[in-house]
Amino acid sequence: MTEEEPRQNVELFVRAGHDGECLGGCPVCQRFFMTLLNKADYNRNISLIVTTVNTGKPPAEFKSVGNRLPVLSHNDETMSDPDEIVLYIDKTFRYPPMAYDNVAAASACMDVFSKFTFYIKDVSHSSTPLLAELYKLNTYLLESPYRFLTRDIPDHLDCMMLPKLQHIRVAAKAFKDFDIPSSLTGFWKYMGTAYDSPVFKQSCPSDQEIIHHWLNKSDGPTMDKDKRAGFKFDGPPVYTCSVPQE
Repeated sequence: MTEEEPRQNVELFVRAGHDGECLGGCPVCQRFFMTLLNKADYNRNISLIVTTVNTGKPPAEFKSVGNRLPVLSHNDETMSDPDEIVLYIDKTFRYPPMAYDNVAAASACMDVFSKFTFYIKDVSHSSTPLLAELYKLNTYLLESPYRFLTRDIPDHLDCMMLPKLQHIRVAAKAFKDFDIPSSLTGFWKYMGTAYDSPVFKQSCPSDQEIIHHWLNKSDGPTMDKDKRAGFKFDGPPVYTCSVPQE
């Protein structure tokens, strides 16, 4: 790449938060925000535009490109299918390569989020299945030589998993008073690496937005009125981005 390469506007439409402007609590939107930030870090010709969309009052430019979020728009291409977005990003912006083929890492991540959703929605009334998956992920991370899951910079697996792990941390605490054990040192080292990464920090929604993401689901968890009052939007946004001390 040379300095003379023209700038390329890449626009990502993501779900807006409570005020119609801030980042909403959608983990899939954060996934692709992270992905494009990672690409932009290594491609100075990418001009990344992130547009938050209030789905109740979508802007005209969003109506012209799609009806579900997130949506990627670049040149004359628009798409909202996650698999299509991944393929397009990798084909169009080849560096850094973000595809992964680490079977052990993928296996360690495979069921963590599903066990969380079962637990938070009371499909499963016990935290045991979720804990088992977190311990499985922790074991992999303890044995891995990398800062992230399969390398020392984020790849597609990290961009998919880190938003989900943040949801698990924040929402399971809010709805179930569930704390991820501090003894999972591999897990917490991984989260600490994410919290130190501008790619994660810039794309991360607030705790309040994550909690309301789940409250707004038709089949989501419930919360009594008194507890819900503690997560109103009348104060500054809260970001839980610390790790337990060893």
